[in-house]
Amino acid sequence: MNATNIETNKSILVIEPIGMGGELLLKTIRSLGYHAVIATTEHVYNSMLQNSRSMIDEAIFVDFSARESAIETLVDESKRKGVAGVVVAWEFLTDIAAEVAQQLNLCGPDASLSHARRNKHFMYRTLSQARCPLPALQAVLTNVDKIKQLPLEGLTYPLVVKPAENAASFGVSVLEDSKDLVQACQDAAQWTHEYPHGIPFSNEILIQEYIPGREFSVEGISISGQYLPWGVTMKFTTSGKARAETGHIFPAPIDTRLRDEILAVAKQAVIALGITNGISHTEVKLDQQGKPRVIESCSRPAGDYIPRLVELATEENPLAIYARQAVGDLYADFMPAAPKRYSAVQFIRPEVEGTFKSLAIPSRLKSAEIIETRITAPVDSQVKPGSTNIERLGWAIFTANDEQSVLSAMDELSQLTKVDIA
Repeated sequence: MNATNIETNKSILVIEPIGMGGELLLKTIRSLGYHAVIATTEHVYNSMLQNSRSMIDEAIFVDFSARESAIETLVDESKRKGVAGVVVAWEFLTDIAAEVAQQLNLCGPDASLSHARRNKHFMYRTLSQARCPLPALQAVLTNVDKIKQLPLEGLTYPLVVKPAENAASFGVSVLEDSKDLVQACQDAAQWTHEYPHGIPFSNEILIQEYIPGREFSVEGISISGQYLPWGVTMKFTTSGKARAETGHIFPAPIDTRLRDEILAVAKQAVIALGITNGISHTEVKLDQQGKPRVIESCSRPAGDYIPRLVELATEENPLAIYARQAVGDLYADFMPAAPKRYSAVQFIRPEVEGTFKSLAIPSRLKSAEIIETRITAPVDSQVKPGSTNIERLGWAIFTANDEQSVLSAMDELSQLTKVDIA
């Protein structure tokens, strides 16, 4: 990409920059010199975004739980403020972002398929029609009290129970047999509204085939229908009934044949879901035959600092490409940079329940270079192992020159990290 001729005074609408992805996106927009107009609520602005105020130029306060009103307000305010592009950081608002961009005639994915990108039942139907390789959908439950009406004897184990519209592993269970099925469905149904905006969730609960193999994601950008991936990320998760992510490596240390197979199914999913323009994050697992199957895909940046890993490995910030494309500063002949090294993030999680006292993360590793570390849990807070991505104490990001070094560094970091929980 030619980086010249970028108009740094352009305004860009950033829809809800909370979480890890929001922090990185705001930093990127600030570094590009764009004028950041954020869409959020007054409560979020005064609480969760306090530390990001220096990167925010203007704020539009909207009630995201009133979808149509929120879209109307954002379209009207964006016109008034001369917004040149729309980006989104918060997964639950990708549908609103797509609709706002379309009504403003700005770059973005196909808004008519935005529900299929947010609701996993609609996503399954859309991807199935496109013949994407998927986990088999065994049943859909819309009322947890009617679980006994399901054809229970026809279910095949192991299986996955998950809500259609939550994220970050909330309400997701992996079951080896039927004894915990009722509890798993109750767990999936317990969150009825998104936090912190109160967006109502669908009451659908999906019962799917469990795909047992390694887990990956693909980070890509689409330009006028052409899918351009930076590469494949390897994901690490907890084991047991609930699966939370514990780390990532980019690019995934896998052979080129498997990499190309994963990229091919990700492309199939992105096209089927109408991600014609903008960034995407597609999750994939390997089945018992070692073949990739699509778990889900969405028109948003990856979380968990994966964009930072891509930047460290390729020397190209995918969020900068996303923002530049949104405001019309990306040339049509753009091609993603290839990885030059390996990068990884490792999350430190509590192994016991108790009061968090301290966390010591090593500043040096034999086989990799530590780039950044952070302790995220407050001292004296109550912690426990948990089953979602929020039960984390801190993290470390590092780079390595080769596949073996980055894998060794993951083990070395785990061995050297010291956690004190009383």
